[in-house]
Amino acid sequence: MRKPIDQERRSMQLPRERVWAAIRLLKKGFSVASVQDACEPMVSYSIVRDYMRALEAAGKVRRVVDSAPVEHRGAWHSAPLFDLACKDVEAPRLQRSGQPVTQGLATEAMWRLMRVLKTFTPQQLAEAATLGECVVPVATAKSYIKHLSRAGYLTVVVPATPRSQAAYRLTRNTGPHAPAVTRRKVVFDRNVGQFNELETAQEVCDGLE
Repeated sequence: MRKPIDQERRSMQLPRERVWAAIRLLKKGFSVASVQDACEPMVSYSIVRDYMRALEAAGKVRRVVDSAPVEHRGAWHSAPLFDLACKDVEAPRLQRSGQPVTQGLATEAMWRLMRVLKTFTPQQLAEAATLGECVVPVATAKSYIKHLSRAGYLTVVVPATPRSQAAYRLTRNTGPHAPAVTRRKVVFDRNVGQFNELETAQEVCDGLE
């Protein structure tokens, strides 16, 4: 029996996260094919293969057999086998070279701090979120705050003045995953599987002329 759509969307996992969950389940002697078979929902073979290559380059999985007979969808072929080589719980975000991905770190850092700080201005949020390779410009903090405010996540606790920025408080804490602002000016929150339009139908209509 299919679950209600709100339950299906809640805590949705990215393909990378589904692949990593399958790897952590199998632990030893797994191939690209066996990882794909263990992914729920299914992830394409090419995505699994490319992520496994990145994980091997990063030392997260270790090749233990260069060529072994593997059955996949009723056919046999030769493929390498791997063991899990780390204790990471979160799916590593990696480039094909195995180097960590830095894109998206700013959003994650800002959301994490919003959930901790009682109040914050864009300047304070940008400074607190900047650490190591993660550099958050004030303009980025302003943009993210603006979008989350329009989507109903933030409340102004101290209005802006000519000499100071407004201070905000997070009033809709939906979970650990940072809500993402899409190219279509929509906030997608995979903690609850919801889209939040940042423009009303009238605003879209007004912009057509």
